[in-house]
Amino acid sequence: MPYTPAYSALFAKPLLNQLVAVIQRDQAGAIARVNSTLSPITEFHKGPGVRTAFPWLTLALEGVTFDEEVPSYPSSGPRRWEARVSLALDVGQFDQEMAQDNAQDYARVLDMIVTSADLNGTGPYSSWLTALPITHETVPGGITTPNTPDSFKGVFIESQRYSLATRNEIEAPVVTVTMTLIFRFQEQ
Repeated sequence: MPYTPAYSALFAKPLLNQLVAVIQRDQAGAIARVNSTLSPITEFHKGPGVRTAFPWLTLALEGVTFDEEVPSYPSSGPRRWEARVSLALDVGQFDQEMAQDNAQDYARVLDMIVTSADLNGTGPYSSWLTALPITHETVPGGITTPNTPDSFKGVFIESQRYSLATRNEIEAPVVTVTMTLIFRFQEQ
């Protein structure tokens, strides 16, 4: 008997790639509106590493939570879940004042991209459910594979936090902007 899954169980793996693709697609327009002197984000990473350039964006899945009121398979009903994703953007400058200003501008850029993604797609939720071009080593084909159609139910920015650090490999002060995003999904 062939294996039959109750749900697609894609969770956040395609979501992180989709988020990178949306940022890559929309950042030039957002940067032009916020502060045209900012450099585009070219360093996208899904884990820690030695910073070799700024700005440096790390995307991380903080966890997936499920709605416990949805009965488990084989009973009927959709399965609802949320993915909590953090975006940590390191901004470095030799001048601490500029690092602080640029970090706040990059936070505005990322906020604008996430909250305006559908305005720059082909319709409601299209940016999150349409295959998009991406430049990232974990997607060798250069095109994302998004979550299943009709599964995406929304995204909101839960928080923005700022911290000042000095990294061992860099003598310049680094300001880290960390944004927490909540993505909501439902699958049949």
